[in-house]
Amino acid sequence: MNIFSRRMVRFIVIVVSIVMVINLSRSIWDLWRRRDVLGERQEVLRRTQEENKRLQSELEYAGSGEFIEQEARNRLGLGREGETVVMLPKSQITNPNNQTKQEKEEKFPNWKRWWRLFF
Repeated sequence: MNIFSRRMVRFIVIVVSIVMVINLSRSIWDLWRRRDVLGERQEVLRRTQEENKRLQSELEYAGSGEFIEQEARNRLGLGREGETVVMLPKSQITNPNNQTKQEKEEKFPNWKRWWRLFF
């Protein structure tokens, strides 16, 4: 072999080695990024499993007799045998004394109500 062919072989070996190092470094970088993605996906999976457990417990409660009785009382106005169900107007349920306060305040002029508000 002459000197030219040896240099050519060395040059080819060096170029191939450089290409291999570059590709290896890219692969290592991709693996490093994917490790972060894997951690994020595991966190999302953990949160989803916790939410699933919470929803399962809500589903079990919704099927219980206690929940059914509570909904029948609150939404349908039903009661047990022997109980008396009393239905009140919404105005008396929210603020039964609110109407008398408004009637008393309306007797005063507007400037007096502002005066009371600030002083």
